[in-house]
Amino acid sequence: MTNRLTRRVFAVAVTAVALSGLAVTGAAAAAANGTITGIGGKCVDVTGGSNANGTRVQLWTCGGGTAQQWSVRDDGSISALGKCLDVAAASTANGAAVQLYDCNGTGAQRWTADAGRLVNAGSGKCLDATGVSSANGTPLQIWSCSTGANQQWTLPVPTQEPPNGPCPQGPFGNPLPSPTSTATKVRDGFNFLEGPTWDAATQTLLLSNMRDGTGSQNVQPSDILRYTPATGAFETFIANAGGNGLAISRDGKSVLAATHDQRSVSSYDLTTRQRTTVAANHQGRLFNSPNDLTIGATGTVYFTDPDFQRANRPDQMSGRTGVFRVSGGVVTLIDDTIREPNGIELSPDGRTLYVGGNGTGKVYRYPVNADGSTGTRSDFASLNGSDGGTVDCAGNVYQATYNDGKVNVLSSSGQSLGTISAGRNTTNVAFGGPDGKTLFITSGTPSTGGNTGNFGLYSIRLNVPGWPY
Repeated sequence: MTNRLTRRVFAVAVTAVALSGLAVTGAAAAAANGTITGIGGKCVDVTGGSNANGTRVQLWTCGGGTAQQWSVRDDGSISALGKCLDVAAASTANGAAVQLYDCNGTGAQRWTADAGRLVNAGSGKCLDATGVSSANGTPLQIWSCSTGANQQWTLPVPTQEPPNGPCPQGPFGNPLPSPTSTATKVRDGFNFLEGPTWDAATQTLLLSNMRDGTGSQNVQPSDILRYTPATGAFETFIANAGGNGLAISRDGKSVLAATHDQRSVSSYDLTTRQRTTVAANHQGRLFNSPNDLTIGATGTVYFTDPDFQRANRPDQMSGRTGVFRVSGGVVTLIDDTIREPNGIELSPDGRTLYVGGNGTGKVYRYPVNADGSTGTRSDFASLNGSDGGTVDCAGNVYQATYNDGKVNVLSSSGQSLGTISAGRNTTNVAFGGPDGKTLFITSGTPSTGGNTGNFGLYSIRLNVPGWPY
């Protein structure tokens, strides 16, 4: 299927309103993420990779860097590096410069896909490569629309989900078989298990197995294991992955990992198992030790950064532990006032972000805006040492509490629906299985030295399928 622009979803959603100066309203806007290519197969590129207001946008050989990663949204905006594609000074003149600028929703920043062209809403002019050139460094401008090759653009293909995403249509009943349920042990004998996530393509569960710290910095090595329920087999999928929390990407092609070994967020290609960095630092300062993460529909990654696995490495966060998001390669601080934030998950509709405060005994929630930013934090529940968590298709929250070895199940309003017991010291949970109704739980006894920990994987069948991200 071609991704040449021919009034596909982006165009349909925007064309009806863009030229009248109105904004798209309703549910959170969807996005397609990736490169935009033009004449000569060159990529639309932010000069110097800078996100300063006024930075010119140009053509350059495609290289896959963040300066060439664009988010094309149904509200008509096109953004990279946290800023929007903008016509300088909202000009309508031929030759007006195209630049990056703070997103503001004006016509100068709204674009309509039409027969391969990108029409600017404020001017009615088309995105144009100056001088019909494909040379590296060719600046982009607006110009009266034509059929020239320098006005032909190929946008990334959006990933379309059904209205309910991977969830079946509700309504849903009580998710628990009984108010005090008990999970069954699958297998133990692991040193410290964390971060389970379900890979639907292979019908397997990925999870992290951390070992005791080594070397002068006492950093904990960690492997990604793969469990195949159909055969009962466990294998080392990626050795020395260095991670804790895991999450399968929305396209199912990679697994994202909160990697404490490099104090970063990483992505591992599920085919090649090659590692790339998603977030290396915030404003030049290394994170403490990223712990858990979740992924929004537009690819925005949210993650927590306590200091549990920072070990003997220097603190660059001035004693604070935080919650962050990554969008378009830009890392933004959400909150650095929670002591030891841990588990993090999004509601199925993407409008609520839940964060467990391991050091506060509370679970918090944030409203999520259409652009992936978050609103004012509020208290959701008080629990005994919250750790990892997940949600189901009904919006119920499953919060592991390390101190009592349980999974607390809460409705979206915060009402307790019951608990699930699974050994001791429960660390994390994830839904999986062919129908999504199997809850996997990691729990056990930590090491007292020499990798003497005894953690196990547990499972229980529930009545409501889970949200996989």
